[in-house]
Amino acid sequence: MYNLKGLRKEVNKTQSEIAVLFGCKQNNISMQEKSDRDLTTEQMDVLRKNFGEEIVNKYYYKISTSNVETINNERESTLKSSSDSFREKKRIPFYDDVASIGGVNTMVADNSGHIAPSELIDAGDWFPEATAAIRHYGDSMIEYPSGSILALKRVEDNRLIIWGRNYSIETTEFRITKRLQDGGEDYILAYSSNESTYSDGRLIHSPIRIPKETIRHIDLVLGCVTKEYSNGPIKIIKQ
Repeated sequence: MYNLKGLRKEVNKTQSEIAVLFGCKQNNISMQEKSDRDLTTEQMDVLRKNFGEEIVNKYYYKISTSNVETINNERESTLKSSSDSFREKKRIPFYDDVASIGGVNTMVADNSGHIAPSELIDAGDWFPEATAAIRHYGDSMIEYPSGSILALKRVEDNRLIIWGRNYSIETTEFRITKRLQDGGEDYILAYSSNESTYSDGRLIHSPIRIPKETIRHIDLVLGCVTKEYSNGPIKIIKQ
């Protein structure tokens, strides 16, 4: 999540001036500041170009609760050991530059360990089985607010997929988060939970048929971490 308002105040810019830099309308900037949702890669590049990387990076949120701790702009530190009563926190890789959306996109990145994570986060007691975390965007999966962090568990054997559950699927072309159903020997069917329709009755988010041979990884979505409004409390949503 990104505190655009904080950055804007420090550099003494209005919402309209930031909107000009982004090539969007002023109300888009107002909505972003109310939700603190993440900016796109292109928007972050614009900010860094105009105001410098050091000041831009100051306004990533540093989230900390008893169960979830997100550490921004830091390398992994050595876990401290103390008394027997102290439980070392389980830290999982968080790939902030890997996005999952409800529809098809072209953002693909291997989070199996071959690329470095953006940071390590503490999954806490809420998601003890989590093996990784990524961002989610879009409105096709209404249970996951756009900009939230998805807690994932890698599926090691694709034969053990639980049909009807939500998964993040990475193929050779895109990454999506959908509700999976059996599509037969060669395919997996991916459905959206948002059943909104066009005026003619057709689904806005149509089911997708994914060839099994194109699938690189499948991760079970355990839940997500989000904020309901700017500077509001962290909300944990478990699947």
